[in-house]
Amino acid sequence: MNRLIDYTKNKSYIKNYVNKKVLKTSVSVIKEMMYLVQQEIEKGKDVISLAVGIPYYSMPKYIKEEVAKILIKKPDVDKYTFFVGLPKLRQIIAKKITNEFGIKTDEENILITPGSMAALKYAIEALVDEGDEVIVFSPYFSSYREQVMMAGGKVVEVPLKIDDFEYHLDLEKTEKAISKKTKAIIINNPANPTGAVFKKDELLELAKIIKKKDIYLITDEVYDYLIYDQTPYFNIASISYLWPKVVRCWSFSKKYGMTGWRLGYLHTNKELLKHILKIHDATIVCANHLAQEAGIIALSKEDDEEVRQNINQLAKNRDFLMRELSKLKSFFSYIAPKGAYYIFVKYNLPISSIEMAKRLLYEAGVAVVPGFGFGKEGEGHLRISFGGFEKEIFEAVQRIKKWCEKIS
Repeated sequence: MNRLIDYTKNKSYIKNYVNKKVLKTSVSVIKEMMYLVQQEIEKGKDVISLAVGIPYYSMPKYIKEEVAKILIKKPDVDKYTFFVGLPKLRQIIAKKITNEFGIKTDEENILITPGSMAALKYAIEALVDEGDEVIVFSPYFSSYREQVMMAGGKVVEVPLKIDDFEYHLDLEKTEKAISKKTKAIIINNPANPTGAVFKKDELLELAKIIKKKDIYLITDEVYDYLIYDQTPYFNIASISYLWPKVVRCWSFSKKYGMTGWRLGYLHTNKELLKHILKIHDATIVCANHLAQEAGIIALSKEDDEEVRQNINQLAKNRDFLMRELSKLKSFFSYIAPKGAYYIFVKYNLPISSIEMAKRLLYEAGVAVVPGFGFGKEGEGHLRISFGGFEKEIFEAVQRIKKWCEKIS
């Protein structure tokens, strides 16, 4: 078995009933890991999780206070909204995009979704036919593969290059990977799991390839606010000539500490959005009403001090974790993340990433994510999140150190 959970149990019975595309897919390796963590906790074991990308901070105070008022002032907040989302929220987002990107956008380009995961799912399901190919840059966020496969498509991995201790796009391999079956390229910038922030000149060259090959660009922008070391950030979706063949997927989850509220948006051309609405209507109906009200409040502040403080703390978490891992050079090596809140660590033991993650869980009481779930380039690595509380990260590192001393 090459997964953390065995999906083959009783397969002889269930395979006659379950959709064949679903049978071929798996729960994301991140959620599989958390399933094992839950089992350990239920047994009374003490486990610190550096696996799931949940930020330590909660929603900013100004959002909480206004949401509390809405619960009292708006009796219809427990009702459906328009299935495309609250008009005011869509208008605010459209205005923000127009101002920041210089690309004229109105509310008819925007769909409010239950998180950016839904936006990605909608985009892939609307674009990908049976046998179509979607290019991803490996290592890549694990759910891309499952979403593409459920749509009947095939993921084509293009490995990232490593040069000068940084991740780079391999533009030559990207162009060669595009075939007549290629429907889209997905780019996550800053990237999960690597923390890579891609350079503007590379993205400009990638845009030329996308335009020449006449394929769609899907952007996953969940960490667009989270950049370290004053690294320049450029959003490839801001290149006007790529439009209208662009689908942007954005999330309130990480920036505003709203992971449980499930709120995001999808931004694309109006014609494609009409077809995406069919999927949205048949699946969700509308995003959570109160969450949408919270989204309006969240975007009402141009410059929020709480958000800045959270970014500064995440930078401290990153620096601490890098310093401690550097003390364990005989076991681990890494490329410093420029964005997001993950370190993609390479380990030197001759075991699979599944086995490595299991040993850290069962022997050290620390949960991390095995790299195999992030594509072919991920094996031999572990994804470690530094998005949690500082004291938890500190304790997890002490446990990892003791474990390394024990086995050395």
